[in-house]
Amino acid sequence: MRTLKQTLMTIAVTITALQLNAQTPNRCGTMEHHQWLLQNKPGYAKSFQKGEGMMQKWIADQAGKKMMSTAPDTIPVVVHVVYNTPVQNISDAQVMSQIDVLNEDWGRTNADSVNTPAVWQSLAGNMPYRFVLARRDPNGNPTNGIVRVSTGVTAFIDDDAVKFTAQGGDDAWDVTTYLNIWVCPLSGGLLGYAEFPTSAPSNTFGYVCVYDAFGRVGTVSPPYDLGRTTTHEIGHCFNLFHIWADDGGSCSGSDQVNDTPNQADLNFGCLPFPATDACTATSPGIMFMNYMDYTDDNCMNMFTQGQATRMNAALNTFYPTIINSPGVGVFNVNDAGASAVVTPTPSTCNTTFVPVVTIRNWGSAALTSATINYQLDNGAVQTYAWTGSLASLATANVTLSSMNTTLGAHTFTSFTTLPNSVADPNPSNDTVIIAFNVLGAGQAAPIAQSFNAVTFPPTNYNLYNPDGATTWDRNNAGTHSGAGVMYINNYDYAANGEIDELVIPNLDITTLNAPVLKFWVAYQLYTDPTGPQTFSDTLEVLISIDCGATFTSIYKKFNTNLTTTTPTFSTIQFVPTASQWRQELISLQPFSSTNAAIIKFRNITDYENDLYVDDISVEDATAINVNAFENNIEVYPNPGNGIFKLNIRSAETENIRLTITDALGNIVMERQYTAQTLHESLDLSAQAPGIYQMKIESNKGSVCKKLVITD
Repeated sequence: MRTLKQTLMTIAVTITALQLNAQTPNRCGTMEHHQWLLQNKPGYAKSFQKGEGMMQKWIADQAGKKMMSTAPDTIPVVVHVVYNTPVQNISDAQVMSQIDVLNEDWGRTNADSVNTPAVWQSLAGNMPYRFVLARRDPNGNPTNGIVRVSTGVTAFIDDDAVKFTAQGGDDAWDVTTYLNIWVCPLSGGLLGYAEFPTSAPSNTFGYVCVYDAFGRVGTVSPPYDLGRTTTHEIGHCFNLFHIWADDGGSCSGSDQVNDTPNQADLNFGCLPFPATDACTATSPGIMFMNYMDYTDDNCMNMFTQGQATRMNAALNTFYPTIINSPGVGVFNVNDAGASAVVTPTPSTCNTTFVPVVTIRNWGSAALTSATINYQLDNGAVQTYAWTGSLASLATANVTLSSMNTTLGAHTFTSFTTLPNSVADPNPSNDTVIIAFNVLGAGQAAPIAQSFNAVTFPPTNYNLYNPDGATTWDRNNAGTHSGAGVMYINNYDYAANGEIDELVIPNLDITTLNAPVLKFWVAYQLYTDPTGPQTFSDTLEVLISIDCGATFTSIYKKFNTNLTTTTPTFSTIQFVPTASQWRQELISLQPFSSTNAAIIKFRNITDYENDLYVDDISVEDATAINVNAFENNIEVYPNPGNGIFKLNIRSAETENIRLTITDALGNIVMERQYTAQTLHESLDLSAQAPGIYQMKIESNKGSVCKKLVITD
């Protein structure tokens, strides 16, 4: 099964060639887009493969249950109209006509359902969902569900540029809350393309349609003037394949649906019934009127029950939170909610704090009173009677009474009740919760952590896991030493760019003459780094000296810079052996004056392979070669006008990596050297005056130095 990550690309290439060689209009670009994602989107192949198994499990779990509800559930839709000319800026009426078509076709209330051949009437399926244009945007504000964006792009292709504001399109709304549709000019006669669902939510999930095939009024032109392009593509969004299975006429493929006849190839126009082909040679033949064929809009009129079951399974497996999400909400007259916690912040150094919460008037009437409830951990709920005047959708920060707590991890909760002295009709927006950590004075260094204890995270260590999914954990296999090791299962982490952190206890490092962070790391890629796609998980270490308000990156490695194995990649889940570990040493000298250092280990997943960290310590570097390495580095003049001289002396040839970042962490210079003695000029004269961080990494460790550019 894991080999599909490689073989899916070959399959997609074959599919694409079949599509492109057809001497017919390019009605659907979904399979071409599928190939593009396989080549360009990290983790897509694994996530696509894994998703099919998840969906089949959902179908099996529903066996014997009533698959469909009697009352239709609601799916909020946002339509991004991205136009280059006025005619492409389609009307609201044209958008609404497409929503009507979707509801008719999915509910099988379409007038042309009578054209379904009698032999297949009993197979026709329907879906218990109703599409509506969103009524609330991601911030909770009222909307008509249509976003209009003027673009300088004359025609988009199937590379997803239209889904990003920075590329001339429009950013998606939260894909777990809205079904996103983009309407725009498309090149090459392409009518539309969709993205298949995957085991992890994708920030590009949705459907793209050319402006003159969307809906059934306005700019549309026959034979694609009845909105069936969108019906077809939304079928792809919920995991339907083409009815002919894109197998090149071999009759060996499958659309994964049992009640659709085997079909040799796509069909255009409108065939007379019955129609047969090489795969189904006897009557009633092929189901050319199915929405997942390529026939004209006025010829399509049905999904099958098997297709409906598959779409229902996909929706409930991959994007269940779209169903009846807040995007469909209506506005009540009186509706208040807590929208944010200003204080406490996630990290604080004081056991006494003054809570500040932001309330919002979600109602249509002015908000003049509300009760603000708040609670520390599982303690007693306190109340505050707020009065004032908030216009609809306006916010206000409210300062509450001071609270006392203890060192360690805590939770602060606030929720509103009784807006304008009536019961709140929408409790879903009432509550905000923040987890925070009271640090206090730093623990005296040195410290050492080998993860031998079964409890994880260790006492006074904290995890940051914003997506509530895979995060740092403890394993007893593959350790560097002792009985345990910290690792993160990126191999099964079906996401891209998600951050997970382990935070070390607050440290006082002022007593160390030359403080250094040491740890052992083991990592192997899943994807071949010499291939056309280079994916990698990332390990980063950051430090804060202002109680967690800001962090500075002191170590960041990925790809072959992070790997510790030969070969550097394997499609087998990685468990390190004793020889597959590397020690890292990072000088903390630039931060040695702090008595409250916060160090955190950050994993940025790319759905590649497992990452291991063991034997973490913060200690004095007097007897460690990194101290000698640091003493052999000089930078001058510092402060300077931006032209610096860098000298590095070494007794042996080393691989040296230089990274210089600004105060915001942006890389302004990055170089690599292989040398024994290095004399280099660094030209930063084009940079603004300020403080910059220079990091030098070699096999002897990592050293950070500050560079100051004067006016």
